Amino acid sequence: MKQTVLVIEDNEQNLYLITFILEKHGYPVVQARDGRQGIELATQAKPGLILLDIQLPVMDGCAVA
Repeated sequence: MKQTVLVIEDNEQNLYLITFILEKHGYPVVQARDGRQGIELATQAKPGLILLDIQLPVMDGCAVA
């Protein structure tokens, strides 16, 4: 079974495209729309990979990393 991917992205079109491509290749995806939510989901979902946007609301990607 493939590892879960956490995508932290606030742009709706980018989020849709990334999720579509990953799921098409068999990866389960969880999504967050801002940095704080991304941190919460990372601790809950324990993803194998995190794709992180830099310009995010609430907490930017640099602060999240």
